[in-house]
Amino acid sequence: MNAFISLQNYIVKQEKDFGVGVPVTLDEEIAMYESTRKKNVVSFNNWMLINIPGKSFFLDVNKPVSEQSDDILNILMNKEFLMSLFIHEARKTLNEIGNNLEGKNVREETNRIYDEFVKEKYQLLLKIPSGQEFFNFVVSKCFGHDKAKSSALLYSHGIKGSLFNDNTGERYLLFNAKKDIVPVELRKASLSDSKLVM
Repeated sequence: MNAFISLQNYIVKQEKDFGVGVPVTLDEEIAMYESTRKKNVVSFNNWMLINIPGKSFFLDVNKPVSEQSDDILNILMNKEFLMSLFIHEARKTLNEIGNNLEGKNVREETNRIYDEFVKEKYQLLLKIPSGQEFFNFVVSKCFGHDKAKSSALLYSHGIKGSLFNDNTGERYLLFNAKKDIVPVELRKASLSDSKLVM
């Protein structure tokens, strides 16, 4: 989908409460304003029309996990994602399987236990009351409680970034802008009557 970004913010990562990435806007006026040449002087410079992934691949920080898009929910219920997020518990479960399989069909029993593990963890995620709290949960599971690594983990499983609102309206934080921002057109404007903003 189309979005906009000031040239000075192009591929410049920012750390937010809900991830590390590049924020973009759907409102061209906002990108124009954010490209002002000098502090407090409205004199438009350069901004870009860009293409970014669809809204359904962004984690909505305000919605409960259970109300996220189908694309996000499909990622969250994916076995590989859940095993990555709950890696320490998954290893513990694997050790317990090894100790309890005497005389049983190993593959069948392993699959059954892992299916139960995945289902239980997915149900746990569905109870989280917001995308923001889900991101906090991911950070709590990440080594060093690192927001950048947590953003990279989510991105590696298909979550493109976070959807959030600030004082400019709806925004998208792209976890991997270098891969997910496709430049479409550089736009320029200069106001002949620049005005000082007090």
